[in-house]
Amino acid sequence: MKRIPLSVLAEVIALSVISLLALSITGNGFFYVKRQAIYILIGFLIMYLMIQFDFRELKYFAPLLYILGFVLLLSVLFLGHSAYGARRWIKIGSLITFQPSEFEKPFLIIFFAYIVQLELKEHKKFFMLAVSLILPFAAIFKQPDLGTDIVLFSIFIFVVFFFFNVKYFASVLISVAASIPIAFKFLKPYQVKRILIFLDPQKDPLGSGYNVIQSIIAIGSGGLFGRGIKNSTFTKLHFVPVQYADFIFSAIGEAFGFIGALILILLYVGLLLFIIKTYASTENVFGKAITIGVFAMFLTQIFINIGMCTGIMPVTGIPLPFVSFGGSSTIANFIALGLVVNIYIYREEINISI
Repeated sequence: MKRIPLSVLAEVIALSVISLLALSITGNGFFYVKRQAIYILIGFLIMYLMIQFDFRELKYFAPLLYILGFVLLLSVLFLGHSAYGARRWIKIGSLITFQPSEFEKPFLIIFFAYIVQLELKEHKKFFMLAVSLILPFAAIFKQPDLGTDIVLFSIFIFVVFFFFNVKYFASVLISVAASIPIAFKFLKPYQVKRILIFLDPQKDPLGSGYNVIQSIIAIGSGGLFGRGIKNSTFTKLHFVPVQYADFIFSAIGEAFGFIGALILILLYVGLLLFIIKTYASTENVFGKAITIGVFAMFLTQIFINIGMCTGIMPVTGIPLPFVSFGGSSTIANFIALGLVVNIYIYREEINISI
């Protein structure tokens, strides 16, 4: 029976503990803590089950997973549940609510890897890759969910950079740069304001800049060692909105200080290094492409989330992996990490074709 590497297990458990501690001071009693604990347990179970089969078998299900993900995204547009000014969730009964766009991340990574390993001419694979991105990207943009679209595009960019001729990577960058003025016309007014306000949050301190300003103050108040769980007044008094999810890093900064935030970042570095190690240890193209996709997914979410909490990135609503509250995002992260762990476990059997 396959086992999760101890280093990865320890890092994810540590991140989960930090998540529960931070959620315990964000308010609403232990509502978030109890739910997040359940999501974490489900995530661990799914990751454990995922490593019991050979990851190479996934290539046969990749098109089906892509279709399933896209159908779920389309169903959100017609049957989705609205909250916080967006339609991103599917509600089943009174107990189950999930966000399909979160599961689209690992689904798309698997499909990208499937395309990369196909024995086709490079320009054909690049065309397939681009089209397979555009469809879910458009559906998610309609919700709207700019944060998830940024993550999907980041995955696409990393895969193109590592597995295609440099001319394709350059063409993507040029196309993006040229389309920026046009893209602004399709953004919602609040999205444009968020992007512009991060340059100077003080221009709208009680509006679009409020979250960032309060987040920076909360993090700064933590000092070197933090104010502790009991004395984290900025968090307990709800000065930072949505602190249990998008701005949970500010709660960690206030309660545990610079040292606590540094430990959190080092745990992420450990996970990212494990993904890099897995990439380097396998010669299986399908597996390599999956590891690069997961690396891009985690790196983008970590960098942007911490960046927006500290005021160096626009607020885009991206959760902090394994730490922010949320069932869909937590389970999707465990699925993604489970893929990498699976590839690492089977790295010595990569020359067996199936």
